[in-house]
Amino acid sequence: MKRIGLALHYSRLGNLVVKLSEVPPLYVNVYTYTMKKVGVLYDVIGNVKNPYGLVKPLTRDETVVGQPLYVKPHDLDRRRRK
Repeated sequence: MKRIGLALHYSRLGNLVVKLSEVPPLYVNVYTYTMKKVGVLYDVIGNVKNPYGLVKPLTRDETVVGQPLYVKPHDLDRRRRK
């Protein structure tokens, strides 16, 4: 698994805001360390030095806030081939 960043909080619209340490391709599935699927990364905002990601969550789970988030290398390879 590849770490992409840290979950900060939920926005007013219900999206999970993530402080990205590495920017993955859009529409990739996002997981916790225990392989629980959190949602899908659908937007990257902010400047180049400090990017933030917006994740469309499956459910609003407050236990995800403060945890590092990951993507599967298999999903990254599949996304890059298209």
